[in-house]
Amino acid sequence: MAKKKINHGMTSEEFEKFANEFKTESDRAAVILGASQLDLLLYQILERFLLPCTSGKDELLDGDSPLATFSSRINISYRLGLIEADFARALHLIRRIRNSFAHEISSASLNAGSHRDRIKELVAPFSENWALIYMIEKYFDDDHSPASQFRAVVGVMCFRLDGAIKETRKSTHETWTLLPPDYEESENSKENHAS
Repeated sequence: MAKKKINHGMTSEEFEKFANEFKTESDRAAVILGASQLDLLLYQILERFLLPCTSGKDELLDGDSPLATFSSRINISYRLGLIEADFARALHLIRRIRNSFAHEISSASLNAGSHRDRIKELVAPFSENWALIYMIEKYFDDDHSPASQFRAVVGVMCFRLDGAIKETRKSTHETWTLLPPDYEESENSKENHAS
């Protein structure tokens, strides 16, 4: 029996596993896991869109290269038109939440303080959206706390980016050559006209 596909990519079983990890992890682990998953999906979209790397290490996307950070991947994905401005803003909000959680010494909670306010901002574009409501009810026990809302928004964004990977095609714009294809012909015709 074939597995049911969700949004052209993940199977429902794969997403169930991902959602269950979110539910059982601490807020700190869920934030780091969610941001890492979104970062990985952006990497995969860019890898698919850009011309293939001919060496073993991708000098644009890996290590300490220019597009190796979550922030730079968000920005270039937006600038290339792979995601729209609201998507980029939401990804940056998640990145800021992740950075804040990574630097807090005490136990951090998505349900308190500045994190709750950032989640309110993150959830605002999804207000009354069926995808967010479905995600909360199906995967997060119908709990509408900021922590569950965060997990649900990350889930929706993962769906969207996972689908985008399958839809992203290699760039179709014309590649500029060093010399125009008709350069030799043009030079030959100039010589013929000069004689």
